[in-house]
Amino acid sequence: MGKNIKTQLMLSATPLRRLSQATATAAVGFAMLAALGTNPAQAVNLKTFNISGDFAPVPLDGSVGLPVNLANASFNGTYTVDVDQLPASHSFVDLASWTVNLVKDNTVLRTLSNSLAGNTAYIQENILSFSDAGLLTGKNNNLYSLELDFDGNFTGTGSTNNGKFLDNSDLGSVQSSGLIAVTFAKIEPVPEPQTLAGTVVVATIGLSLKRKQKS
Repeated sequence: MGKNIKTQLMLSATPLRRLSQATATAAVGFAMLAALGTNPAQAVNLKTFNISGDFAPVPLDGSVGLPVNLANASFNGTYTVDVDQLPASHSFVDLASWTVNLVKDNTVLRTLSNSLAGNTAYIQENILSFSDAGLLTGKNNNLYSLELDFDGNFTGTGSTNNGKFLDNSDLGSVQSSGLIAVTFAKIEPVPEPQTLAGTVVVATIGLSLKRKQKS
């Protein structure tokens, strides 16, 4: 494996360190609240966003397996976050839920989601990161990480041409490791039910007026 890949794969351990720090901090916080007899529950402003993007036509030299298969591929999905905590200028904000599909020729090659223990996703400053570390047990040392970098303080929506997918896998006879860049990514809010209903009403009225004008 080349020097560049080793450097990138070493960086892929960052989400795991942040996950451990977040877990420890949360445990201490809840323990203190329990001792004081208070309720840690608080109001949140959860919003869901659609995410989509494209991968580069060529992975980093020396990559094998999944990064190679993702050449000219795409990704899509959704995530939910408490937008009142954004922008996350001095800490990182965990996503409440997420599902991101890595797709090639209408086939899902891998899904990153919060359905498995050990997976994490967060926003910190201008970084949006999804990490799948569900197989980090025993002899397997696996980490899949999709990271997007936005301009300025990220508030949940926007577009970027900067990002990467890191693969650090050890599945025995199945070799898969390396890196492929993200060439474009776009994130938009999922329309609120009220907004969607209003759009349908306006569209219906517009069609009715057009029909009357024709008649």
